[in-house]
Amino acid sequence: MRYTILLMMLGCNPAAIDDTGIADTDDTDDTDDTDDTDDTNDTDDTDDTDEPVDGFGNLSAELHDDHGSLVMAGWEQDEGAVVHIEYSFENNEWHSSPSYTTTSGEHQIPLVGIPYEMDVEWRLVIESADSVAPQEIDGESITTDDYPSGLPEPELLLSESDQLLENGNYILTSINQKDGGWTGGTYWTVIYDRLGRLVWAQKTPQSHWTLFAQVSVTGDHILWDEATYWSDFDGGAGSTVHQVYLDEEIDEIPTRGLHHAFVQLPNETLVWGSQNHGGGEALVEQATADTSEQVLWNCNDDWPNSGSCESNGLFYVEETNSFLYSFYTNNSLVEVDRDSGESMWWAGDVRNGYEFDPEESEFEWQHGISYTETGSLLVSTEARNGGGYTTMVREYIVNHDAETLTEIWNYDPNVYASTNGDAWRLDNGNTLHVIGSAGQITEVNADSEIVWHLDFDDDHLMGRGEFIEDLYTLVKGGY
Repeated sequence: MRYTILLMMLGCNPAAIDDTGIADTDDTDDTDDTDDTDDTNDTDDTDDTDEPVDGFGNLSAELHDDHGSLVMAGWEQDEGAVVHIEYSFENNEWHSSPSYTTTSGEHQIPLVGIPYEMDVEWRLVIESADSVAPQEIDGESITTDDYPSGLPEPELLLSESDQLLENGNYILTSINQKDGGWTGGTYWTVIYDRLGRLVWAQKTPQSHWTLFAQVSVTGDHILWDEATYWSDFDGGAGSTVHQVYLDEEIDEIPTRGLHHAFVQLPNETLVWGSQNHGGGEALVEQATADTSEQVLWNCNDDWPNSGSCESNGLFYVEETNSFLYSFYTNNSLVEVDRDSGESMWWAGDVRNGYEFDPEESEFEWQHGISYTETGSLLVSTEARNGGGYTTMVREYIVNHDAETLTEIWNYDPNVYASTNGDAWRLDNGNTLHVIGSAGQITEVNADSEIVWHLDFDDDHLMGRGEFIEDLYTLVKGGY
């Protein structure tokens, strides 16, 4: 109800929302002959039926055992066929699974991208078969599970549909259901659609922390961290990274010492900042098919005058086989050469680092470090403005000859997060900013104008974020 009221205040019609979660806010009448969705009307040559079809039957639908927003649609068939599932949960807008080439026997396909507490209609579409004409068979409707208890519900404050990342249909991030900033609680890995509706959720067990969920480099599953460092006070000895499809866990990989950030290399090797390998903090890597760990670098031996070291950000630079590595304990970041383990350069409070131009653009309490496609440095950072503290995004050109970081762009949301934050330059030139413990996510354009704003209405700690185009790339497959 809160969402409907908000759209009316913004001048949007809640019924004019397509299945990507983007509001149709133009003033023109829909006078064409097609539904206002990503999918066309049912105008093909298939027959519609809810009657039994020879060779195809026993349609069933049930909720996934662990994820109550996933509908598992099943059927039996006596012969080989090419099929897909179409499903609708709002405004008679139909979505589709990919097409599958199936053999005789029982089959089950997950229906993804459906919010919690939604009534779902679905149908099996037989595209081709040996002895059956193309047709559609209706299945029994089903309702997705109740919204997970305790998990905060966001409010969509703004969505400028014509300015959003075109393929950013969903956002993956993590959140603590307990408010209070940097604090223990119940952490979740979550996926929301562009309307701010929860479509997938994974609770982190035993009050462990999740801060750096991400899509794998292969693009076909999710990695989410289960860090014991902040909950069990064990130096991260029990920390792990989970490899999961949306509908099935693949593996759980020990990552001793993990407390905040990790990355996956193009060959699927994991690298993380460790508080359990000595040297103040160590940068550790481990191939996913191997259990042996290799220390690449540590603060005490490889970063002069770095002082107390505890990291909060890590970014792999494939072109130079190096890592951007951020530390909140000394308000500095360093770039580390993976091959030699040397500190290539650094900036911040650590002595003998690069200078800032202008001086007042120096970052502080920085998070969410990355290089953009053009080679500029992007950082989410604490700063002061006329109203006090804020958490903003700064962009720099790194000049290694002059040893300077020159600010070329910034964005100030006038929102303060006491900790955490994440910033990414998107393919359309916009910037994604997860405003850490402020519990807000924005997409802003190059003119620093907010074009999308999701607000959790309290200081819930949020972790790394990224957009996803198609959730079907993240299911197990092989159906």
